[in-house]
Amino acid sequence: MKKESTMIILSDDIIFRKAVIHLLNVELGKFAPAQDLFMMQPDVIELVRKQVCYLLNSDELKAADWNTKEPVFQKLEQMNEKDDKSFIQTSAYLADRLFDIMCDSVEIPSADLLCLSFQTNQEIYYALIKLNYQNSFMHELMKYDNEEIISNIRHKKILPLGKRISEGIIFNLSLQKVMLKEKKYEMLNGDKICYLTERFLRSIAQTEAKRKYQILSRTIKTINKKYPEDGLEYQMDTKSKLCKIFEEDQEFSINKIGDELFGKNPQKKMEFDEKMERYNMQYDKFTVEKEETIKDLGYIKLQTNNEIEIKIPMEEYQTKECIKVEEEPDGTKTIVMKNIEQVTVCLLYTSDAADDL
Repeated sequence: MKKESTMIILSDDIIFRKAVIHLLNVELGKFAPAQDLFMMQPDVIELVRKQVCYLLNSDELKAADWNTKEPVFQKLEQMNEKDDKSFIQTSAYLADRLFDIMCDSVEIPSADLLCLSFQTNQEIYYALIKLNYQNSFMHELMKYDNEEIISNIRHKKILPLGKRISEGIIFNLSLQKVMLKEKKYEMLNGDKICYLTERFLRSIAQTEAKRKYQILSRTIKTINKKYPEDGLEYQMDTKSKLCKIFEEDQEFSINKIGDELFGKNPQKKMEFDEKMERYNMQYDKFTVEKEETIKDLGYIKLQTNNEIEIKIPMEEYQTKECIKVEEEPDGTKTIVMKNIEQVTVCLLYTSDAADDL
């Protein structure tokens, strides 16, 4: 099930303006601010463009309040993005502020902080992309008696430009909006927090679309599981209805979902509403951009007590009625598959083995 979207920002839509890189090495207690702009080579530009594009289109990206009373936002409002000196000084200030917070934890990884401005759709953005160091083993080839041998295996820190980033903030300077992707880390006081939101921005962030869908999906499953007397077919129909709602509206409207899935059962509706209110989602309408986020809506997966699994494509379930569930008087269930033209046995093998066939 694929979502049609006009909101996707393509890599070619992003035009870079300025960039600097600051060193934030918590392990060595070293903060090294950049003195000059970072001149990116074409291959690096392409890698960074992919990272920014991934961030902008990610369902893990969440919005936060633009709080003009907080230092980060005040500094950005004072920055003259067109002036190189102002851009470098502002970036150094933000990097220094972030480094101090990172030093208050033994879990937050060291990183190179890529600060850059870019434009897309005639809007100017400023991004802080935290390129967390990763451990890697390196080796050299040495000559010994005219033979090459591996020598000098070393533990190295590498810059993960080619990997999807886990932490980053994007400020829309034109509209004064902020979006971010972040992780929780434990601080020295024992609190595990989203330090980018709570300590760096000192702002309130919304729940990201991916997390909202996970909460919604888990809530529906939990309620259905609580009332097994309604039967397996009811649970399957509930998921089918959720899928149809999204296909028709291209969004998840919490009020509509609650009414259509549980409106005929006051007890279930009350439990659904209470759970949505607990996560402050009772009035939400949200959508997703990535098919991967809602891939489980594309099928119904059944698993028996003896670990037999049946995976039914949602389209087959909705249109062809190939599955029938019969509830027996003794509480057991009979699952009947109908109108099957062909059945094959799926073989599991590695890609290397497949190449040899």
